[in-house]
Amino acid sequence: MKPKSQPADELLLFQAHLDQMLNSQHELVQLAKQIDWSRFDAAFAGCYSPDMGAPAKAVRLMVGLHYLKHAFNQSDESMEKRWVENPYWQYFCGYTHMQHVFPIDPSCMSRWRRRVGDRKLAQMLAETIDLAVRQRHLPRRDLQRVIVDTTVQEKNITYPTDSKLLYRAVVKLVKAAKRQGIRLRQTYIRVGKFAAIRAGRYAHAKQFGKMQRENRRLKTYVGRLIRDIRRKANGVLSVELTKLFELARRLIKQQPQDKDKLYSLHEPQVRCISKGKAHKRYEFGQKVSVATTNRGNWIVAAKMEAGNPYDGHTLAGAIQAIEAITGTAVTEACVDKGYRGHDYTGPATVHIGMGSRRRPRSERMRRRRRSAVEPKIGHLKSENRMGRCFLGGLAGDAINAVLAAAGSNLRKLLALLLCALTNWLSLTIKTAQNSLAPQRDRTVLAT
Repeated sequence: MKPKSQPADELLLFQAHLDQMLNSQHELVQLAKQIDWSRFDAAFAGCYSPDMGAPAKAVRLMVGLHYLKHAFNQSDESMEKRWVENPYWQYFCGYTHMQHVFPIDPSCMSRWRRRVGDRKLAQMLAETIDLAVRQRHLPRRDLQRVIVDTTVQEKNITYPTDSKLLYRAVVKLVKAAKRQGIRLRQTYIRVGKFAAIRAGRYAHAKQFGKMQRENRRLKTYVGRLIRDIRRKANGVLSVELTKLFELARRLIKQQPQDKDKLYSLHEPQVRCISKGKAHKRYEFGQKVSVATTNRGNWIVAAKMEAGNPYDGHTLAGAIQAIEAITGTAVTEACVDKGYRGHDYTGPATVHIGMGSRRRPRSERMRRRRRSAVEPKIGHLKSENRMGRCFLGGLAGDAINAVLAAAGSNLRKLLALLLCALTNWLSLTIKTAQNSLAPQRDRTVLAT
């Protein structure tokens, strides 16, 4: 059922209003008044049934929670404690009185994200950009010149090795068989665990022949389990077992030099991506295309690129996403040399690397700004939850990238509001001191 507006609790009629308790100049209070919350009601209206089910939670509450989560690097569970003890967060989410209980279960946030999807959640990123334009922090012309780069959003998985993956396949097959009521001849959990431990020790000692022998033993255990379950299931297999059989066979057959290898049983879409980093040779996750303005470093797009494509083949989709979010046509895009041979054929000019020195000084300055996207990506990972994605599936990767970009822009807006407040206070103090100075002078002369 469609969400209702935030209800006014009659029992709180005689309690103090948050407007009377909070500092009206606080950056979160000011930002809550500047955001166009009605925009999200219209954008997410199609995600709810008009007349079926219980009334949904207010859209402003859910949007505000996700803004705060990615701006302040919180998990769904930690949001519960932080939100209850922070009245400014409650005011930002639309509440008028102090709340002592979190209004939803933290799992509602994950269900709401899946219901809305990454395409509609891009409205949260678009609102931060539009708000910056309305408040004159971001000139509209700056949206025409962007910087595009790619990074890896790692998935929440352990470092994959053959022995670990094969042992996890043994454990998962045994649990799935028990849930279906199949009694196995042997589970191989105990002997499989010892084989995985020995394989890790042999790898550490660089005794790779013995390590391969333990891996072959684990593959034998997985194959025996598959055959035993298939015999005793009598052709009636659950969807869970069918998927596990497919993944287990894929795991047994894959070779070290194969492409599209399986790196996780619960996240089979994970890809192994190498970006040439000295401290981290391989990263396991999905590639994300990040675009910022050439001036100001406002994030204007964050798009997940499934399947580890070549960087140059992501440029056309990135520019299309920028224009859809900002509503402004891109005229210049600065990229690094990894985009040589790109697939973009639109009207915008693509600058690859620094180029020749025989160019106008203004263009050389814009090209030199290309590397400004690198620290922005670092902040996205360390402060806005893009460093490790805890959301499931490819949909979770796309949602996390968009929300991290929105949280980064929100953090930037809060910093600008705080800076404006600090300047206003300093100016007020100086004005007061200047107005009192003549009085002090007259007092000294009189004495």
